[in-house]
Amino acid sequence: MCVTSYIGEIQGDDIYKRYPWSNPNLPFSAYGYVGLDEFMKLKKEVEELKILLEAAKKYDEATGQKNCSKDEKVAALRRIAELVGVDLKDVLT
Repeated sequence: MCVTSYIGEIQGDDIYKRYPWSNPNLPFSAYGYVGLDEFMKLKKEVEELKILLEAAKKYDEATGQKNCSKDEKVAALRRIAELVGVDLKDVLT
């Protein structure tokens, strides 16, 4: 498995466990109010994840590992990032 895919998959699942309100497959209204602190905490994590994914992508390219990302996982991470205003389009293809 390429490193980029591995990191994205593990971190995406972990984000849903810690921030269930970020799961795009569940209705946002089910969680009611989400405080600014909670929102900003997730945003910071997604920004750090982007840095990690950028490094993983460079590693994959340097070692000749093919892109093996799962479309549904990439789409989910993009939705989480979009929710908090972080652009992952240059990292996840």
